Amino acid sequence: MAYLRLTVLCLCINLLAVQALAQVPFVGMGDSIGEGVQSADANYATQSYSFLNLIAWRMGVPFPQPYILTGWFASISSVDQRSRFDPSVEGRNLAVSGADVASLLRERADANSPSEINSETDLVLYPRHGSQMEVAESLRPAVVACWIGNNNALSAVLSTGHLDASQLTPVPAFTADFTEIVSRLKAIGAKTVFGTIPDVTRIAYLVDNDDLVRFLGSDYGLPEGSWTTLPTLFGLKLGAIQPSILSDPNYVLDSAEVAIINARINTFNSIIRSVATSNGMAVAETGAVFNALATNPIVIAGVPVTARFLGGLFSLDGVHPSNFAQGLAAMLFIDALNASYGLGIPQLDGPTLGALFVTDPAIDKDGDGKVTGRFGFGLLETLGVIMGISGDTADPLPASD
Repeated sequence: MAYLRLTVLCLCINLLAVQALAQVPFVGMGDSIGEGVQSADANYATQSYSFLNLIAWRMGVPFPQPYILTGWFASISSVDQRSRFDPSVEGRNLAVSGADVASLLRERADANSPSEINSETDLVLYPRHGSQMEVAESLRPAVVACWIGNNNALSAVLSTGHLDASQLTPVPAFTADFTEIVSRLKAIGAKTVFGTIPDVTRIAYLVDNDDLVRFLGSDYGLPEGSWTTLPTLFGLKLGAIQPSILSDPNYVLDSAEVAIINARINTFNSIIRSVATSNGMAVAETGAVFNALATNPIVIAGVPVTARFLGGLFSLDGVHPSNFAQGLAAMLFIDALNASYGLGIPQLDGPTLGALFVTDPAIDKDGDGKVTGRFGFGLLETLGVIMGISGDTADPLPASD
């Protein structure tokens, strides 16, 4: 009898150990793309379309989201006018807007009550304490999808008024932090997939002289190969700034600076591939595919989905993917997980992608230069109607021949 009790006890201990090794089936990690930011805000209307949420849906696993309520004049830059729909929900989407390889490891949520939430990290990770990595380690997921590193390059593009390519993360720091991310996820035993970084100089946030002509009706003489930013375009449109600002190099990214940024992204992607694959982890070539789409747009029902402003791949902020683009990202991550681990996750099918396209409020389907948008869901969506770039409530597909 004593031997039987000992055997049962050992079996129970082993069962608990197995459960501890994989407490949850799937966790998402990363930055604003994973959080589901669109048009400079993350809220329940955008978070559902995060590529991480789409992956979990196709996996058929529970994936509680930290859904956020927002205000008409709110933005991702602050938690003012933004609160959790249900603060008690412990989300499995851990991605935090603004995260880079360092902050994923070390930027910690520390709010003890909803009233103490004072950062995006708090807003997403509450009621837990810790960094994305620390929370993932506590959950010990079986599968992890992580798209991180975009902000290590993106700051060089978003720095309107200081565009000189000086904001890129140094390679040694990126290497050390990304290697630590891989090492700690490997210690969990999670089947992990990482995404590569797209060329951030080809996102819709940057506009060239053709874009200025298209949206403002004037030729500002911006040199070929040089770019300015959407805030500058909006400022010119509203008359808040003068055209002479384009003579200030702080407001223009020239071809030499673009080359510096591209070279650093290529180095970062080489690090992501080599460190991940050498540790037996998967890599989704999100960077290469989105770069290809910027050159050769997808055409659906006669509508080209481009990487230019209001072209459909990006939301109104020109930085964060539209619903449709999030679906494309989910497909790339699912492919990588299936190829590397044989998980057999059902891929997003044609009807699903078609539905994402037809209902996407960031795609101008009738070609009138205005999208539907999400009026009232954050400051930019509210201003979009005022500026005449959104609010097209009737945006039908072009008539077929």
